[in-house]
Amino acid sequence: MTTGQTNLLAGIGEDGRHLYTCPLCEAMCGLEIEVSDGRVVGIRGNRDDTWSRGHICPKGASLGVVHEDPDRIRRPMIKVDGHWQEVSWDAAFRRCTELLAPVIEKYGIGAVTCYTGNPLAHSFSLGRYTGVLLGMSGIPLSYSPGTVDQWPKNLSSHLMYGGWWSFPVPDIERTDLLVVMGANPAASQGSLLAAPDVMGIIDGIRKRGKVIVIDPVRTLTASRASEWLPITPGTDAALLLGVTHTLFDEDLVALGAMAPHLDGLDRLREVTADWSPERVAGVTGIDAERIRGLARQLVSTERAVVYGRIGTCNQEFGSLASWLVDVVNILTGHFDNVGGSMFPRATAWSVTVQPIPGLEDGAAEFGRSVLGCAAPRRCSVRCRCHAWPRRSRRRGRARSRRSSPWRATRSCRLRPVTRSTRCCRNWTR
Repeated sequence: MTTGQTNLLAGIGEDGRHLYTCPLCEAMCGLEIEVSDGRVVGIRGNRDDTWSRGHICPKGASLGVVHEDPDRIRRPMIKVDGHWQEVSWDAAFRRCTELLAPVIEKYGIGAVTCYTGNPLAHSFSLGRYTGVLLGMSGIPLSYSPGTVDQWPKNLSSHLMYGGWWSFPVPDIERTDLLVVMGANPAASQGSLLAAPDVMGIIDGIRKRGKVIVIDPVRTLTASRASEWLPITPGTDAALLLGVTHTLFDEDLVALGAMAPHLDGLDRLREVTADWSPERVAGVTGIDAERIRGLARQLVSTERAVVYGRIGTCNQEFGSLASWLVDVVNILTGHFDNVGGSMFPRATAWSVTVQPIPGLEDGAAEFGRSVLGCAAPRRCSVRCRCHAWPRRSRRRGRARSRRSSPWRATRSCRLRPVTRSTRCCRNWTR
């Protein structure tokens, strides 16, 4: 992925200049690493990398320090008499068996869980064989960095499109209005958004159109945008409800070619009728007229898109906010259109887009976070070409938090949801 000369590169294990791809996240930035006396003495972004073009974040720049950290675990360790001791892999596996076997025998495999780290997803061998191991083990629940990252988006995509990893992404190379919510591409180089030189592309959008950043913090991305709208943390869903309300209230909905493929539009109109910009302005900190203006801008711009990322996920109403990002793109005619939100085509066959055996029609249960309900599942705009999730027989009451600007007022009567995917009809300020 480099365009420059590579004839001056050092060999494996030799001192000199090495080129690698950072394994820490999906941005896959190119690294230029200097090694002297067998130690990393410097890491900088590879300006010749055709993808990242020299971009590097603090985590990538500190990989050498992490590698040389004297506290870094280099071999398996077992605690013996209160002290950690390095052991062989065979000894470590035997100890795992000694600890796990009695638990599984007494309580079943459901008492066992696991945590997989982020670099695992960026290693072909680890990602491949860990999946096989977990699948064969029968462990029902596992944890990963996704728990504090994009799982709300996985959930909303699964319920809307029938696939956990069916993420529509913004066509930033061809859009003229980019609304960024809870994302900072200047630091991340784009997350759930793959493109070379993301900030260079965003600068181009600003020159020919407009870039609006909605974020509680004036991030580096916000400082380079056309407009920054500071929002109260955790109220992105309320803002998007206000935008959706305006689209219906002012008869601005423009479904275009998506109309035959949607279900739940009338229900959505009902649900958002109570969420006017005037109602959410005080909660979000954004003026009601500006919320209406945002809805009008999205409709009147031929190529526009709303892009939400980790800030819209890591909050109490993350799944609802993630769903509403797609809803707004659909209602404004910017879904599956040039310059809007589009499903990318994989360059090669991908296991993540294949149906899971037995779950082709969706799943009613989402682990322990299911609040449950058995009433008709209508609080959604979704594609008819994907099947509804099966109904759950469990019922529950959505619980509120004191820190939230909203509170649940009655038992959920819609389809199975997680704690962060409550029916917006059940909220009040």
